[in-house]
Amino acid sequence: MAQAISRHRDQAVEEHGPGANIVVVSHQLPIWVTRLATEGRSLALNAFRRECTLASVTSISFDRNGNAVDLTYSEPAAELLPGTVNVPGA
Repeated sequence: MAQAISRHRDQAVEEHGPGANIVVVSHQLPIWVTRLATEGRSLALNAFRRECTLASVTSISFDRNGNAVDLTYSEPAAELLPGTVNVPGA
């Protein structure tokens, strides 16, 4: 994930300049592991502690040197989650 993000980020900056945005879509586990690594947290997995629901958005901002400087998490479709199967690790 880190290599894919770096490659696409660098290409977007080359083509569109600083401030370019990319979207990478993936499954829960790769997103969660990337978030843990970005935050410098342990990669030991506990499926019940993941914050990564269906249709959630994890955003990482980088400085001009490619260093992660901010990470945010949101659930833009949160109102659709009640009643769905939301088992951690699903």
